[in-house]
Parts: sequence; C-alpha cells; structure tokens
Amino acid sequence: MIDLRSDTVTKPSKEMLQKVLEAEVGDDEYKEDPTVNSLEEYCSELMGFEDGLFVSSGLMGNQISLLIHTNPGEEVITTKDSHIKNYEHGAAAFLSRTQFRDIKSTDGVYDNESLMETIQESKINKPLIKVLATENTHLASGGSVIPYEHIKALSEISNSNGLKLHVDGARIWHAILTEPNSVKYGNYCDSLTFCFSKGLGAPIGSMLLGNKKFISEAREFRKKLGGGMRQVGIIASAARFAIDNRNNLIKDHELASLVNNSIDKENRSFHTVTYKDTNMIFFRFDTPSNAEIFRKKLEDKNIISGYIKKDVIRLVFHQDVESHQVNNIIEAIDYSSSLDI
Repeated sequence: MIDLRSDTVTKPSKEMLQKVLEAEVGDDEYKEDPTVNSLEEYCSELMGFEDGLFVSSGLMGNQISLLIHTNPGEEVITTKDSHIKNYEHGAAAFLSRTQFRDIKSTDGVYDNESLMETIQESKINKPLIKVLATENTHLASGGSVIPYEHIKALSEISNSNGLKLHVDGARIWHAILTEPNSVKYGNYCDSLTFCFSKGLGAPIGSMLLGNKKFISEAREFRKKLGGGMRQVGIIASAARFAIDNRNNLIKDHELASLVNNSIDKENRSFHTVTYKDTNMIFFRFDTPSNAEIFRKKLEDKNIISGYIKKDVIRLVFHQDVESHQVNNIIEAIDYSSSLDI
C-alpha cells in the first residue's frame, strides 16, 4: 500500500535510526542533554532567533505561544480555516482562554486592508487583539505558500499596533524551499513553531523559536503541560538528521507536481483539483458520497488517501513515496475518477 493520507505517516530511515543509536544524551530538565541543546541552538541560529525549545508537537508550540502572548479574554487574529483555530481541539479556549477573530484572506494570505480595519475596530467596545497568527504553508487551501513579503508586511502591522506575530510553521520548510532566501523569520516574527514529524520525516517533535525571555517562559509552560523530557537526545537526534536533510523535500514537490500534471481533469468524478506547488493535491467532489467512492477505489488500487473535509480528499507526498510508484498513483487516480466505472 502507498499511504498518502499525510506526511506524518513516514517511518525513520536506517540512517536516521543510526543517528539515534549514536546520540549523546543527558537530562534535558537540567539542560544537560547535549544533542537537544545543539539542535535548539542550530535551529534558532538558522532561522534568525535568539533561542529555541524542543517540544513534543506543533500544537504544544502553538499553544505555549498563545499562553505567553495573551491574557484570558483577549483575541488572536487568524484565518477562519487556520490550523491553530480548527485543528487543535479547542486548546486555545481550554488553556489560554482566548478567542479567535477571523480575517478576510485568500489561500492563507491576509487582506491587509481588512486586517487594519479589524485592529482599529477592536479599540472600541470589542475584545483586545494581542496576536496575529499566520500559518505557512497553509493547510486548508492545499498547502499554499505564504509569501515572505507578506510575513514582512504583517510584521510591520503588528509592530506598529503593539501586537505579537506568531507563525505556525508546521510545514514551513516547504515554503522556504520555494523561496530560498526566506529563512530568517526571526527578523520579523515574535514566535514560530515548525514540525520535524511532518515533511521532514522525524518520528516526533517540533521546534519553538523566539527571544531568550520568550523561550525561558516557554520552558516553564512546557513543564506545566507535561512536556518536560529527560534523555530527549534520542529523539532530538532524529530531528537533527531530518533538518539536516531538509532538501529531500524537493522530491516531494517534484512527485506531487508530476502527478498533478498527469491528471486527466476532463469528464472526471471530481469537481476540482487543487495543487499549490508544494506536496499536496486536493480533490473536491460535488457530494461526500462521491468522495467516499473515490477513496475506496483508490484503496482498491493500493493507494490510501485521507479526508480534509467531508467532500475533499487529499493526497500528501512525503519521503516514503518512491519515484517508481508515481505511475501506480497516476493510474489509480485515473481509474478511481473515471465516470465509466
């Protein structure tokens, strides 16, 4: 079976497991694990931040950021379809007791005029806005890249209005791959988290980045949330191997593009196909029942796909998808979407 449900389904390679076996470890609660210390230093320097903190998940990193940046009853501006709002099981309401205010957007990119109006309106008889939260790449639109210039514009808006800018960068290395000079996010945002366990292919872990004061507070919140770890170098070594080999993401983009360009989009059971030049392809259907028929037919051809919405099936390309499997995927899509079957 070729599993295309998500890029979280990858298995550690032999080379990654060898790094795990060789990892030098210590007690991270005492800041004595040299492998995780090195990883945090490397990632913070790489992306232009003062400091970093290894956390168990992107959700933990996002929610720690909101806990630090907000007080109960305050608001976070985000898009209506953002991960931090929709896919984190109400964690912001549960933990920081903040609420979200939607902003007009296209593929995760804010309408800046609407953003400014919303900020101004919040100053009179509305909850106080404290954070702008953006997501790169933007999952719900198909893995869209948020341009680096847009991040810079959001930084200017947040700074001029006394707000914090947080980037949920779960798959940010896909975005950086398309804009190679866009890596120094620390010059423009207050906090950022990215995942090692998605496109990068490690089994667990995310990196939370910010200034030294922020990371000091984040370490305390990580402990309160049960995220304190001991000999964490075992998993940090896999994460380091993943980030050192981040250019492997090029293959994911190439395979996704090849499959997308090969899809016959005429007289098919799907309504639309969305591809945003990264590692995902979305198929939208007129009805949920047609989506389920497509999913089952793919499975008949040994392709496992997943839902993003009840009428949208997604395919996510990752390091465990081999180039020689592309023809099988293309043939399966053709078979599963044919109206003649």
